[in-house]
Amino acid sequence: MVALASCVAPEQKPAPAPRPAPPPPPAALPAAPPQQDWRDVPVTPGDWSWRGTAGQSSIAQYGTPGQTAVFALRCDLSTRNIVFSRGGLAPTPNAAMSFTTSYGSFAYTGANGGGQPPAIVAQASARDPHMDQIAFSRGRFLVDVAGQPRLVLPAWPEVARVIQDCRS
Repeated sequence: MVALASCVAPEQKPAPAPRPAPPPPPAALPAAPPQQDWRDVPVTPGDWSWRGTAGQSSIAQYGTPGQTAVFALRCDLSTRNIVFSRGGLAPTPNAAMSFTTSYGSFAYTGANGGGQPPAIVAQASARDPHMDQIAFSRGRFLVDVAGQPRLVLPAWPEVARVIQDCRS
């Protein structure tokens, strides 16, 4: 009997369950378009010009010579406000005129100002600290109004002159 007991096959362990196949790699998404830094966007074609009379008015306009200015800022001496004006029509009665400078972004409420050609107008106190951010932005600043092309404007001395004239 002992001899027979030694002939019995050893007990077999069940085979391990097959490992599940690894999940397939996720489908590759199309590459996102590279984000262009606003400081690398080309400047809107044109130049700044300034005109004014001491103690009466001061205005800086940006555009191509011989064409209507695309942006302007002027000092309203009676209120000591800077009035911003850009060509176009506001999409809503209280559209934001947004500015981006090397110091940050901010906005003022804009509205259609009438006139020919039409313009979107916003204003701020000449003493508003954002005026310094526009005047001293590193090389350029942006002006955005929904539904209008973005303006990339150089921060030239004409801008600072209008602001300073309004503060004096």
